Amino acid sequence: MVRVVTHGIVDGVIDAERGIDRSNWDHPPHLAASQLRMDRMMPVAFLEPATPLPLPRAAHSFDVEALIFADPLSDRPIDGATFLNRRLFNDSLLVMHRGNVVHESYRDGMTKADHHLQHSTTKSLTTLLIAQAIDEGRMDPRAPFADYVAELRDAPAWHGVTLQHVLDMAAGLSYVENYDDRDGVYYAYARAVGYYPATDAESIGARRWLIERMGERAHTPGTYFNYSSPLTNGLLMAAEAAFGEPILPLIEQRLFQRVGAESVGWLNTDRFGFPIVEGQLSLTLRDFARWASVVANGGRNVAGGGVVPASFIDALCAPNDAAHRAFDAAGRTARFPHGHYRNQFWVIDPGRSQLAMLGIHGQFAWFDLHAELMIVGHGSFPIATSPLLTAAQQELWRRVADALS
Repeated sequence: MVRVVTHGIVDGVIDAERGIDRSNWDHPPHLAASQLRMDRMMPVAFLEPATPLPLPRAAHSFDVEALIFADPLSDRPIDGATFLNRRLFNDSLLVMHRGNVVHESYRDGMTKADHHLQHSTTKSLTTLLIAQAIDEGRMDPRAPFADYVAELRDAPAWHGVTLQHVLDMAAGLSYVENYDDRDGVYYAYARAVGYYPATDAESIGARRWLIERMGERAHTPGTYFNYSSPLTNGLLMAAEAAFGEPILPLIEQRLFQRVGAESVGWLNTDRFGFPIVEGQLSLTLRDFARWASVVANGGRNVAGGGVVPASFIDALCAPNDAAHRAFDAAGRTARFPHGHYRNQFWVIDPGRSQLAMLGIHGQFAWFDLHAELMIVGHGSFPIATSPLLTAAQQELWRRVADALS
């Protein structure tokens, strides 16, 4: 049963002795520690596991640090240890090939028992609940999104916005997710849900933010990809209405327990108890791999039990001209030339069945479904996003895939 703990979390103090708290947790010197202690910074719901499922392991391991990489900073060869530590700022790494773990490693102070903040890989993991709702006929991707969130039904900006538009971050609403602008709308949102110190007037929570602050139209729905974290919270608000049950037990019972997690999961909430599913899940590396492997296994957990329909996974990598046009309109094809964004996943190359879950500071799960390859990792990259981080991740994925082929 989900336990929600709010007492004792007032100032968001992570480490009093070292001066790490809600005001500076994401400063580069603190990331390696703070991302492991989100149970101290915000209210937290503890997701309880049910029956743990063992991760299948290969007879022989694969040493990623023994590889030689092309340095994305200098174009010179660089050894694996330096690449992981000084280019990716990697905290943990796990590789599954043909259904078996072939590599698992930890660095930068993280251990196998630690819970690492997932950031936006949380989006892809938790919105698998929407796939279940669609499969059961509780939700329809073509339906107006406001059918599921009653407070939006009279909001003109939401007219014509479907559930699929929100899943694809193409709702057409005015919003800018700029991690470099501390005075911008993203940080106003982040203060509202509890990431940073806020006044009572600012700290309005995830529900009110979506309803009150995302009410202006910028583009025709479906035509422009605009990455907007508050929309993911809206998706779980909609799922809660569709199932007619509280969202936290749904996540625990329908996702966390079905993937066979072995350790308690942490999911931070705003001060009103709503889970921040756009970024505030913390998992061990092995439980991250268990949850992500649902994608690698065509909708099934590591023991073969169904979690989401296979059709949902198939649809992620299907060519989608409309999604690609929306992606291109936003200038995102410079990063992934063949890609698009679908159902809260980054589809890197649909022709090769390559897709990813991505989170700031270096969190990722990368899949090559044709090659039966999955690579998951946690990181503490000093800034939220960077072309260097993207290049380093792509070099890791390419080099590991080449070595295992």
